[in-house]
Amino acid sequence: MTTTEKPAALEVAGLAKSFGAVRAVRDVSLAFPAGQVTGLLGENGAGKSTLIRLCSGEMRPDRGRLTLAGQEVSFGSPLEAIAAGVVVVHQEPLLISELTIADNLFLYDLGERPAYAAARRGENVARARELLRDLGMTDYLPDPATLCRELSAASRQMVDIVRALSRQPKVLFLDEPNSSLTHEESERLFSVVRRLRADGVAVVLVSHRLAEVFSIVDHVIVLRDGTFVAAGDPTEIHEQRAVALMAGERKRAVVAETVAERRDAVAHARDAEVALELANLSGEGFADVSFALRRGEILGMSGLVGAGRTEIAEAVIGARRISGGRVLVGGRPARISGPGRAQKLGIAYVAEERRTEVFHAQTVGYNLTVRILSTLGPFGFVSARRTNAAARELTRRFGVKTASTEAPITSLSGGNQQKVLLARALAAKPRVLILDEPTRGVDVGTKAEIYATLRELAHTEGLAVWFISSELEEVVELADRVVVVRQGRLTLDAPNTAGPQPIVAAAMGSTEG
Repeated sequence: MTTTEKPAALEVAGLAKSFGAVRAVRDVSLAFPAGQVTGLLGENGAGKSTLIRLCSGEMRPDRGRLTLAGQEVSFGSPLEAIAAGVVVVHQEPLLISELTIADNLFLYDLGERPAYAAARRGENVARARELLRDLGMTDYLPDPATLCRELSAASRQMVDIVRALSRQPKVLFLDEPNSSLTHEESERLFSVVRRLRADGVAVVLVSHRLAEVFSIVDHVIVLRDGTFVAAGDPTEIHEQRAVALMAGERKRAVVAETVAERRDAVAHARDAEVALELANLSGEGFADVSFALRRGEILGMSGLVGAGRTEIAEAVIGARRISGGRVLVGGRPARISGPGRAQKLGIAYVAEERRTEVFHAQTVGYNLTVRILSTLGPFGFVSARRTNAAARELTRRFGVKTASTEAPITSLSGGNQQKVLLARALAAKPRVLILDEPTRGVDVGTKAEIYATLRELAHTEGLAVWFISSELEEVVELADRVVVVRQGRLTLDAPNTAGPQPIVAAAMGSTEG
């Protein structure tokens, strides 16, 4: 067990959990001290999320014990854990879209107040406003009477965070809490975390945005393949060492492009045919957007959350109404009535939120092949043999880590689910690939693998790639060309050769580069 000077708010000893032949957590013993921020690090599939589920009552361990404030505990459900002071903010917000922000903030009260009724909703809105004021988060969310289905991914994440804080936790697990947040929003969140630390709360932070992790943590724990690897303060386990510990002896064949290689790719794309063009496109949340995407090009779309980036992409695939302008595919005007029509025209789209993209009740194989089932057999009859073969080939090609294509998709880590979504989009062999936040919540190793895959698809196979990202480093590292959206309009369209300064200036509306 790791030792620290501060008393442990929560300790785990000999914790283990298996799913069939997969050992997700293997005899892990560690402690989370009160009044300290602990960074829980590991690649996707390292066991972090399973450990959190075991600590918070969502799962029962096969063996091992939990000790909360010196007393051994066994939670039968997340509500029992919450009542004891162990609260989780999940990577995918657990909200009811048809309820208001206020109703979702006090959703746990449904179990405590059987007489809850619509008449209490006005009271909840007032309580929500008071809660936001007390937490200093009034500016982070719309009016609490707003329905959650109207919120952006970032705002949904903030609702989940505020709800967790409202429970006055003793132990707070933050599982990728800022994966949908901008740098400024993350800083606001971390100011709240620092306040919780000062109040004696044990905060456990899981995040693949390592620079941000190391800016706030007091202690670092590294897991790999379900086992405890190392622990120490950030001077002992600095960022570079943490990455090495997470990867272990496994070697990666992923190398970032050189400046010369990128220039060659940009020059080649400049002469290639246009795969997709937006001509003065307008719709709800954006106006007069024009740019062309060429074969073999990786276009990065940057801008603040809420600037209109996702709305533009959804309009292109027919998921939003276009009020003006045109979409041209292969140089010809196209009327795209929906995502199905977009796929027939050779445009594949992967949305930002995995929760809406993954078929949670289905297998890995089904999730991989669902878009191409009609092609896997004669006369529309699906061949199980061909389907299984296609699923295995997609798994191999895109490096999806799974015990079997027949395993439940929910058994995969977030990073491997993201690989499944990418593989599914590419299974139909599109000419244009649109990705919204393609590496959200993905570890550094998987992120590098996705980058390498996209470069190969674009620069070697001629795929036109358009990705939307809130991570400036990602845009700078991956894009051949950058477009920036501010308040629904393009403020920059230029080759990615000048570094981050022009991108930031264009996103913020600054005249200084």
